[in-house]
Amino acid sequence: MSIEPLVLSLLEEVDSGKSPEEACAAHPEMLGEIRARLSRLARIDNRLQMLFPGAGAIQVEADARHPPNSTPEIPGHVVESVLGRGGMGVVYKARHLRLNRLVAVKMMLHGGHSGPSELARFHREAEALAAVGHPNIVQIHEVGDLDGLPYFTMEYVAGDTLAQRLNGVPLACDQVAPLLATIAEAVHAAHRVGIVHRDLKPANLLMATDGSPKVTDFGLAWRHQAGVGLTWTGARMGTPSYMAPEQAAGLTSAIGNHTDVYSLGSILYEMITGRPPFRAETAIETERQVVANDPVPPSRLNSRVPRDLETICLKCLSKEPQKRYATAAALAEDLKRFQRGDAIAARPEGWIARLARRIRRRPLAFGAVALAVVLTFTVVGGAAWLTSERSAAARAAEADLQEMAESLRKSDWPQANADLERAKGRVGVGGSADLRLRIDQGGRDLDLAARLDAMRLARVDKTGSSLPFVRADEQEDEAYERQFFEAGFGRVRDDVEGVAKCIRRSHIRAALVAALDDWAVCTRGADRRGWILKVARMADPDPTGWGVRIRDPEAWGSRAALINLTESVPVGDRAVSSLVAIAHYLEASGGDPIPFLTRVQQAHPSDLWANYTLANKLRERHEYGDSIRYYQAALTMRPRTASICNNLALSLMFSGRFDEATQYLERALAIEPAYNTAFGNLGILWFNQGQYEKSLERLQQAVKRRPEFGEVHHALGLGLERKGMNDEALSHYRRAVELAPKLLSAQRDLRRILILSGRTEEALSCWAELLESDPDEHEVWFGHAELCLFLGREDEYLLARKALLAKFGETADPNIAERTARACLVGPAAGDELRKAVALAERAAGVERSEFEGSFPYFEFVRGLAEYRQGRFDRAIETMGGDAAGVIGPAPRLVLAMAMRRAGRAKEAREALDEAVKSHDWRAGLPHDHENWIVHVLRREAEALIIPKP
Repeated sequence: MSIEPLVLSLLEEVDSGKSPEEACAAHPEMLGEIRARLSRLARIDNRLQMLFPGAGAIQVEADARHPPNSTPEIPGHVVESVLGRGGMGVVYKARHLRLNRLVAVKMMLHGGHSGPSELARFHREAEALAAVGHPNIVQIHEVGDLDGLPYFTMEYVAGDTLAQRLNGVPLACDQVAPLLATIAEAVHAAHRVGIVHRDLKPANLLMATDGSPKVTDFGLAWRHQAGVGLTWTGARMGTPSYMAPEQAAGLTSAIGNHTDVYSLGSILYEMITGRPPFRAETAIETERQVVANDPVPPSRLNSRVPRDLETICLKCLSKEPQKRYATAAALAEDLKRFQRGDAIAARPEGWIARLARRIRRRPLAFGAVALAVVLTFTVVGGAAWLTSERSAAARAAEADLQEMAESLRKSDWPQANADLERAKGRVGVGGSADLRLRIDQGGRDLDLAARLDAMRLARVDKTGSSLPFVRADEQEDEAYERQFFEAGFGRVRDDVEGVAKCIRRSHIRAALVAALDDWAVCTRGADRRGWILKVARMADPDPTGWGVRIRDPEAWGSRAALINLTESVPVGDRAVSSLVAIAHYLEASGGDPIPFLTRVQQAHPSDLWANYTLANKLRERHEYGDSIRYYQAALTMRPRTASICNNLALSLMFSGRFDEATQYLERALAIEPAYNTAFGNLGILWFNQGQYEKSLERLQQAVKRRPEFGEVHHALGLGLERKGMNDEALSHYRRAVELAPKLLSAQRDLRRILILSGRTEEALSCWAELLESDPDEHEVWFGHAELCLFLGREDEYLLARKALLAKFGETADPNIAERTARACLVGPAAGDELRKAVALAERAAGVERSEFEGSFPYFEFVRGLAEYRQGRFDRAIETMGGDAAGVIGPAPRLVLAMAMRRAGRAKEAREALDEAVKSHDWRAGLPHDHENWIVHVLRREAEALIIPKP
């Protein structure tokens, strides 16, 4: 009988996470066979990774001692997270305990199942890193072995990769030369010690937080001194889009320093065009193009590429190694010449040399072509040939403009810009008048669409969690009107049909309609909103009738109509901009927009605004985990958007993921150095991490840069208060509350510092003013009644108690029920108020304890307090002696003492009171929180009851 089914079954168990020993527990005779199979799988996996480095690894058994979802225990280190996985290894982020520094740890996945060649390759990567001491090459620290799994630790680089930073969008040309020159010098340092990288690409270039690049991943490196590579002969090593032709052809004997120079040219090409020089649907086709085709000149893809920078790039990409730069250092020097404005050493290849090279490569095919060219020039003449070339360029430019229109329709501004620049590059200074006009109009359309999109992003960024979701803004309203007028579409109150007709004919109709929807949200006045929505309806006609219903200003003003609309509208068929506008007004009317926005995102998962708007709302509701996912989705659609990076960082920060939050804030500032919101948030983040001095300096700068940012004033106040500068802190708390009235933490800290300063009446006045708006958040009310009673303002306490019961008397939240009941029972109560407060206390104490373990002692305390106020003294004594005794300082003993006195146990009551008083430090200064107010109130009541009056 064949053992193959059993072997496959056991291998599946190993693949699910079991060790070979565990999988073979019932079949110990199969252990040797399973180990042999796993070893072969590991070897195959490693070879596949060598042949296809970009492909996903075959997941074989990693090692039972370190399952895929766990982290290893490396001596002297604390492993914090996984940074990445490959076919041969996994990289962890860890902290070196003795030196208290972050490091990256690379460890083999397969350990004992790897063969000698794989182990040698792993160790030689470590050797290659150790051999090169250069600040722009990731440094290795130490090499070790953990239970048969070799590993080495190296420098940890916080930041992203060049691939992530590019993400299909070219860099500004003035940034490219210094960056690549630095990389080239690092590569030259490796060449000097005999190491050829062989896999240089943007994904292997880490970008540190200070903007400096770090070359990493020497797993495919080749050493001159050893005479052999780290792989077997004839393998195509590297990533196809960045391979030199000799690599793609498998000519390992031809590989040398010039191979890395070619890869540097490929990186330069992507930096200035947004794409590598060759990229096909398959790796094999990409390799064929690398060997056989010439790259498209970068200026055809991006007309802003300077001629000298293009010349440098194409020299690196020469098919013949001898025509490239002789060294990476020579490339770096030429880049520096370009940066200084000096004459570069490289010279562009002439058309005769290019033709000769092509003929040498394919003599038979070019023989016929050459003959045809001679006959053509002889019979027809060179002018006809040039005319044909221009016609072909014009046709290609026409196609580029059509692609730009499609990109604009999808709101893909980077691609639309690339399409337009490509069209400009093809036409140059020539082309028909009509084509030139269309290109110019395309440029104006693209600029307008980008401006409108930036206005929308800025408005959302400005609206943050401390401001209303919907608000009229005169400045933004006028800015939208100005953009439409200057673009030739008209002003508010112009003929609606005429304005809508112009918008319908525009190539950027979708962008214009989206701007109208957003304009309707922030405009002032019902008449203006009505005009804007009517234009949007006519510019975006919908035969189903939903377009009219969605943009009906009457519906926007009714909560019931909005709820009905959001429940019935077919979100998959509607423009996201109009759906988001409905969500804005639904929330403004008191409804919950998140369920509707979730439906919109599910129907439009690839839409920026569907993801970004939902992420913002989830963050404002403190649902940080979900908001992170949607921010990340939005960022993949718009990677170079500072506000998305900033808001994602906020969710990460409030989730306790400080390192990641720091990276995204620094990325936001790298994209937009003057982005003051991210600048201030970085100071807040440092404060939350305990870096107070560093934070204080940054926050003081941030307040100067953006004085209207309430959250920064609040954070600066906290920092100043920490340093004992209470007067200065109070000033910033006041400003924070003025700028961000819904920033509850700032309100709380303003009251606290006023009380600490002895200005309790002012604190109470500020609080009462806040409560006049009847806010829905219990957090705003929490403690107000207790402060009134502590200050002896009994009439105000009774009013506050009445308001609490009216607002939260029916709450189903046990925590809110407990806090409301406690505030209402801390003073004597009777009648309907007592009944409602007792019901709240019983509701809180009646929950399942296991679900509210941390809160349950508080629930017990309020139940004991309710029992005391009802005259159930024996039950109150029993309750206050249980779990309730461990919360709110001496408060439970004070209630216990009063219950004993009411039960006729006067001596025990006095002893309990004395014990309660002795257990608390009453000299700790003026109490500034609700628990201390409760303690003082109950002590006054207990002493009046228990201690005989003289």
